[in-house]
Amino acid sequence: MAEIKLKLKKEPEFPLEAETITPDNFAGKTQADIKKLIIYHGNEEKTIGDFFEVSGKSGDINDLTIIIEGNLSSVKRIGEKMSGGAIIINGNVGMHVGNNMTGGKITVNGNADDWAGAMLKGGELEINGDAGHYVGAAYRGYWQGMEDGVIKVKGKVGNESMLWARNSKGANKWPKLICGSAASFLGMHNHGGTIIVEGDCDRCTGADQAWGNIVIKGEVSRRLPSYTKVGEVNIVELPNGDKINGKFIEYSGDHSVSKETNGRLFIAV
Repeated sequence: MAEIKLKLKKEPEFPLEAETITPDNFAGKTQADIKKLIIYHGNEEKTIGDFFEVSGKSGDINDLTIIIEGNLSSVKRIGEKMSGGAIIINGNVGMHVGNNMTGGKITVNGNADDWAGAMLKGGELEINGDAGHYVGAAYRGYWQGMEDGVIKVKGKVGNESMLWARNSKGANKWPKLICGSAASFLGMHNHGGTIIVEGDCDRCTGADQAWGNIVIKGEVSRRLPSYTKVGEVNIVELPNGDKINGKFIEYSGDHSVSKETNGRLFIAV
């Protein structure tokens, strides 16, 4: 397996825009080639070699793993639009990690800042700490957010996560977010996304949901009154064929939308 290691030499004074750090851009390149790839430090054009030590050997994209060491809290856009391979980040990471990715896997062994996995179109993003606001969400001005793939967050996700998610049964696309707990407005404007929360949620979960499934294994601090109780179930059957065992109260909603909703909210009894 091909492996490239990046080690942060110095923490940037300003945020680094590092969208070139992807298996797509590293595949088939030498260490010298990788060091010359452009990143931006504030408004200054820099290179990967200016901020990272580079070691290892590259290869085919689908056989390539990029391992990054250091405090990357001020490094943005790692893994943007990546289509294959793997990235392992051993530490915290900045905004927009994995945004618009279509394939491959990113693992963050720390916390992630806002917009992690924004508008994800495929692949997998796994965060083994907490994540900021707008996980898997649509950027401002867009009506379509996460379309496919899986985001797993071991800890808590921030406000408005999985905003404007949309599935496609015909294309076999089933966007999914799994998290430990969630802040307010989880799954807002949901149009087919699946959200599974292992713990508790803050207020207004599923606001303006048209269709999709939100499963809460803990409690919701304030359930929207525009959700209507359907009954109790012992198994939640998800549209991709997965099943979740447990005793849940099933609600339909959000009935504040302009037309009848097919959304479902399941809250543990």
